[in-house]
Formats: sequence, C-alpha cells, structure tokens
Amino acid sequence: MPAIVQPDPSRPAAEAAPGPLVPPTVTPPALPLGPLRFILRFARNPLLTLPAAVYREPVLRLEALGRITAWICDPAIIETILLREADRFPKAPLEKRAFGSALGNGILTAQGDDWRWQRRMAAPAFRAADLAAHVPEMAAAAHAQLDRWRTVPTGAACEIERDMSLATFDVLMRTIFAGATETEKDAVLAAGRAFLDKITWEIGFGIMHVPDWVWHPGKRQMRDAARAMRSAVAGLLVRRRAEGGARDDLLARLLAARHPDSGAPLSDDEIVDNLATFLIAGHETTAKALTWTLYLLALAPQWQQRVRDEVATVVGDGPIEARHIEALVVTRQVVLEAMRLYPPVPVISRMAAEAVDLGGVQLPRGGLAIFPIYAIHRHAMLWAEPDRFDPERFAPGREEARHRAQFMPFGFGPRICIGQAFAMLEAMTLLAAFVRGARFAWAGRHVPTPVSRVTLRPDGGMPLSVTPIAAAGG
Repeated sequence: MPAIVQPDPSRPAAEAAPGPLVPPTVTPPALPLGPLRFILRFARNPLLTLPAAVYREPVLRLEALGRITAWICDPAIIETILLREADRFPKAPLEKRAFGSALGNGILTAQGDDWRWQRRMAAPAFRAADLAAHVPEMAAAAHAQLDRWRTVPTGAACEIERDMSLATFDVLMRTIFAGATETEKDAVLAAGRAFLDKITWEIGFGIMHVPDWVWHPGKRQMRDAARAMRSAVAGLLVRRRAEGGARDDLLARLLAARHPDSGAPLSDDEIVDNLATFLIAGHETTAKALTWTLYLLALAPQWQQRVRDEVATVVGDGPIEARHIEALVVTRQVVLEAMRLYPPVPVISRMAAEAVDLGGVQLPRGGLAIFPIYAIHRHAMLWAEPDRFDPERFAPGREEARHRAQFMPFGFGPRICIGQAFAMLEAMTLLAAFVRGARFAWAGRHVPTPVSRVTLRPDGGMPLSVTPIAAAGG
C-alpha cells in the first residue's frame, strides 16, 4: 500500500503550499486480464481492472472474447464522443441491465426521445436561479450533522462516509423531496446501499456478454433491494397524492408533467423511475464527494484552515446564505480538487453505433468506449504531479489552460449530470458549515482504498476524528 507523503510542515500555510501526495491505493495490472481474472477483480473493485497504461496513454485498445474495448483518456476524443458526435455513441445496453430493475426507464437509463423529453421535464427543477432558495435548508442539514458530532465522546473516530450519506439525504428530504417520513428515508437509504453493493457483478457480466439470466453472487440481493426501494418510493408517491397541497418540489413537477407530443401525464412507474434515480444518484455522489474532501482536508490542515478562515471572513458567525456562496473561492477550489482526485463517478462508457476511428484506434460497431475518469483525473499527460492534492489548480483564471473535457466530475456533453449545480451548491454549503463548526483529523492508520460501486467509496469506511468548535451559524 503506497504511503501518503505529508507536506513539509516547516512551509508556512500562507504560502499556499500544495497538499499531500495521495497516490492510488489500487494496483493496476501491467497487462490486460483474462476473462476469469477480469470478472473476479471487477466484482471486487473495477478500478483494479484499469490497465497501468491507461494512466499514461491517450487511447488504449483491448480485445477480449471477441469484444473490442477502447479506454479513452484524450480530452479531444472525449469531447468528440460525448459532445460533438454524441448521437453516434449511445449508452451501452449494460447500463440498462445494471440499473433497470431499480431505476426503470428514468432519466439515467433512457435513450433517444425518451431521455430528451424527461430531461426537458426535469430541467426546471434544477434552474440555478431557483436553487439559491435551498441554501437555508442545506445549512440546516449541516448543522443537524454538527449537532450529532457534538454528542460523540472527545477523541472518538466518526464514520464520515455514513455521516455524509445521512447529511446529503437530509438535504434532499428538506428540498426537492420535502415531506418524506423517517421510515421512507431509512428504507430508501438501506435499499440503495444494498443495491449498489453488488452492482459490479452485473456490470462485469454485461461487459463479458454473460446472459442476464445467469446467476451471480449479488443477483438476489440486487433484486430484493430494487424491489424494496421502488416500494418505498411508490409509497411516497401515494401519500403525496393523498395529501394534495401546493408544494413546488421535484415530485410536484413530475406529477404535473405532460408528454410534449401526447399531452399524457407520467405513469406511476415513470414517476417512480425518476424519483428513484434522483434519490439514489442525487445523494450518493455528493455524499462521496464530501467524504473524500474531508479526508483530504484532514491530511492537509493548512488547507482546512484556509477554508475556515475564508468562511469566517465571508460569512462570519451568522447563517450561511446563498449570497455567500460565490465569494467562497477557496472552498470551491478544495471541492473541485477533491473531485479530481476522487471523482464521485469514476467511470462512464458509451457504445459505438457504427465503426469509428478514434485517433488512429479502430472501434467497430458495438465496441465499447470507456472513459476512466479516475485515471483521466490522474493522467500523467494531463496534470503536473497528478497525485498531489493542490487546490490551486482551480484558482480563478486557471480553467482556461485546461481542455474542457480534461476535468469532468459530473460527466460531459448533453448527458452531463442534470443536478450538477445543485450538487456544487450543496457540497460548498455543507463543507463551509462543517469546517467552520469542527476540526477534522486523520488518525494515520486507515488509508482508505477507493472502490468503485458506480460511485467512489472508501473501502473500510472513512474514520476521522471530529472536534467541534464553538457553535456558529445557528
């Protein structure tokens, strides 16, 4: 396991010294894996199947069992596939296979016209101008978590991954899914976690063209978890219909939506598809981003203090408000750099609808184009000292020097995450509140290995010491 190299403690924090090196704690195979080794490694952690050359080469072409796969790390080719010629590269069927039992034909899994009209229907719920109204609820969720930390004995380690999952789910329940009961929250959280725990088996079998009726060790757990989650979400829908009222949240918009051609409302199944998608994707990604951010700040106390000082200057002791967010420049840099090193969704893929040439690499019709975001964000050709935590990379004015497809924590192109503005607002509000209200320290023992379960989890959790600071912000 690579050691984490701490920065020089003699270097003043005021000099904006880079943070520590955080090399990958996954060992990539030197050569492509055979089918059996691939599926066993993929089920354990898909990052273990990324060939070492992916971190160095712009494009890598592999062939296994007659299937051609291209690992794409060249930003120009990424832009072509995901943006300029997106219609020629639809989502691969394995995505519907992996998520369909839980998310149906919602906005994440739908294709073509089905996807386009769902995207248009959901977009108004995520208008940047309207999201600012949610900052007080986001801050309230952060302070509820700070209150929970204040009940923990001094010096005891807190399970940050669990805490971030609870806090971000609380945000959703206070904002775009207002009114859910504690029972509904618990059911959806538990089912979502159980579903994702085993999803790499299904994805791996799909990549290897194993028929979807073939049993694997996660088959039953995924099926039961999908059923439980959809049942809980359907219950939320039934109760909201019975209550009526004039709430203006995502569920209300889904109930009011009409198909642009037929004028028909969404069916109950279609509403459940999209509710389940936003409930799972909407909190998992931000929860993991915050988990890794707090870990990095625990390793880099000079950056933690810079965030704390910035929040004190911009916000003071009062509540965090929407007007403060734009001025939290350092806080934003930290969040972005954390998502570079630990992207919430570490891999995405597309399928070639026809034979194409990708920078001299031939991909046949039906071939898989894989974008290993985790490797792209640490690629030797794209980043100086790619394993170093250095939020100055995202200082104002430095974005112009990067290709726009070089950094894509929310994906890229027409199918970029619809909730990215909400997620950034949430992450910055919660992080500002957490760092103002507590100090985070790493015990120096557990070095978390990033594990891909669609989102990027820390293997073994994320134990950090949390020391509350005098209450601020109310």
